[in-house]
Amino acid sequence: MLHKKVKNKFTKRGVDYPIIDGLRTLPGRYYHSRKIYDEEIEKIFCKFWIYALRAEEIPSVGDYKLVQIEDEHLIIVRNEQNEINAFFNLCRHRGTQLCTEEKGTFSKKTIQCPYHAWTYGLDGKLLAAPLMKEGNGFLKSECRLHQAHVNNWEGFIFISLAHNPEPFEIQMEALIGKFSDWNMASLRIAHHIRYELKCNWKLILQNYQECYHCPGVHPLLSQWTPVQSAQHDYSKGAVIGGFMDLVNERGSMTMDGKAAAPPVCNVSGEDLQRIYYYSLFPNMLLTPHPDFVLFHHIQPLGPGKIINDCYWLFHPDVIENKNAKNGIKSAVQFWDLTNQQDWQVCEQMQIGTKSKRFTRGYYSGREDVLYSLDQELLKALGHTESDLED
Repeated sequence: MLHKKVKNKFTKRGVDYPIIDGLRTLPGRYYHSRKIYDEEIEKIFCKFWIYALRAEEIPSVGDYKLVQIEDEHLIIVRNEQNEINAFFNLCRHRGTQLCTEEKGTFSKKTIQCPYHAWTYGLDGKLLAAPLMKEGNGFLKSECRLHQAHVNNWEGFIFISLAHNPEPFEIQMEALIGKFSDWNMASLRIAHHIRYELKCNWKLILQNYQECYHCPGVHPLLSQWTPVQSAQHDYSKGAVIGGFMDLVNERGSMTMDGKAAAPPVCNVSGEDLQRIYYYSLFPNMLLTPHPDFVLFHHIQPLGPGKIINDCYWLFHPDVIENKNAKNGIKSAVQFWDLTNQQDWQVCEQMQIGTKSKRFTRGYYSGREDVLYSLDQELLKALGHTESDLED
């Protein structure tokens, strides 16, 4: 166990909080080791509920989008009952990849293998296997496409590759009912930017959950939300989050600090003056504003590379309103600027932690939640404090 003691105090909203001495960072190998990365894929990304896409991205029957988690490729498709299914992208005949286009529509309402024309329904059932007769162990009913678990939360589609995953409501307990006033299922994607970054996926989650860096890295952000207003209101399991207060009345995170749009759906009261920051371990960051919702989809591509897709969600009425374009643009510009400031320091940290001279650092009192993230990681990997010794 780590030895912890109160070293000094800092004040948040007039309340004294202890700064904990003894909480240390992960060793550098947790950001660079291929062995540890492979463990993370197997024990976290292939077992936890992970974000896949927005339901609006596949609005009609037959619409699909591909999702990749290292060697696992999945087809997320809307079936004829208007349900969303997730199938492993391989034919039950000889394992041929069924689909290669990132997104599209199965216009014939079937999925056909390009090699030997085995054909499947949008429910995964094998419909046709040319020149194959049932018998001698072969039964079409036993050759359904392999399926992953799916859960739709507020229009966000989550999948789990595990055979028997922990119930979504348990892993994501803190989310259930948390942001119902936003009615996020009714929001639509107004803008999307894809970032390709040279850093470990965990550095993005860590960066997102602390504002110790904000005064030096984000001068504009610090104008609209003072660092001392940051509070973490939930830290349990795979969901960790909190909020910061807005300085401007009816303001938001935009280039001029003004709201980009009217309040989202039923947002009211204190939520009109707050920005929420929730990390959904391991691959989603969710940031509800009073007037829009920002979120990040993190896809690891190795120990030191990720794709980070950033989306801005607005109410459809705002998106269709020509007079609202400047507000949306201001929100996009603000967060694109802020994102790039973050990406630069995350990539610099990736380089620095590879040095043989790097040893485990010390978390400040404003970074205690990062320790919680580390503990969630270690728990999932089955690692202990002794495994962290330099």
